Amino acid sequence: MELLEIRKEIIINLKADLPELVDKVNYFNLIKLPSKKNVVVDLSFIRPTERFPKDIVVKIFRTNNMDIEYTTLRQLNNQDISVPKILFYKKPFLILEKIKGMNLCDYINNILMHYEELSKLDKNHKENILNSVEKLALWLGNFHHLNVIKKNNPNEITVLNKGDTRLRDFIYDSNSGALFGTDFEDSYEGNHIDDIAWICCSLLDTNPGIFEMNHPKHKIDLINFFLKSYYKHTPYFKFNFHYFTERLIENLNIVMRRRHINLKLNKENFITAISKEL
Repeated sequence: MELLEIRKEIIINLKADLPELVDKVNYFNLIKLPSKKNVVVDLSFIRPTERFPKDIVVKIFRTNNMDIEYTTLRQLNNQDISVPKILFYKKPFLILEKIKGMNLCDYINNILMHYEELSKLDKNHKENILNSVEKLALWLGNFHHLNVIKKNNPNEITVLNKGDTRLRDFIYDSNSGALFGTDFEDSYEGNHIDDIAWICCSLLDTNPGIFEMNHPKHKIDLINFFLKSYYKHTPYFKFNFHYFTERLIENLNIVMRRRHINLKLNKENFITAISKEL
């Protein structure tokens, strides 16, 4: 969808509720953001407004999951979990606070691009990556801990899962160390390991990863560090290695279908390298 069409859709549908969105090109600019299912734009006001900050994010839903995202964001904001604040809501539009920083996928992979092992990084780069991954483990552990749905025993805990949890769904500000989660339209109740397996899949399948090298040692080291950090800070959840590996392989197969990759993975190359010490 072209920006001119998106601009027109926003103005026609929201100008009665939001007079800031006047029909003049010198009032705000749009930049389209990546999104597989919906239309998402970065909207920057050229002139000051009373209601909104200068930069906001407008999400226009093309799916039926808007209520899930809205309800989940409200719940997480009330729990003081780091997610964007809701500024306006009217189907199919959700206007959110813009979070400062870089998506975690690019942050990690930009540093790793020319290396095969974490040990080859200089001290600062290595510490920066490990800090960002630990922040992610803390965020996800807190998210699960505050949203336990049912607890029959340590091995059967149902939590709110973020769903389709990718590194790109997290915004990291390396200067402040703040990490925010975004995109909750696929949230559901289930096993906490579902989210963990998606994170590990995202570490493995993004470049440089398993599709670029047979044994991405740096990514496997990060997966081990992530898992240990998560369970160190969230010890009441129990790790099930068998369930985890099933979900990880299933997720990698989903990714390959999405990308039309015809490849048979040798799971032994990376599954056996993932720690069983948890």
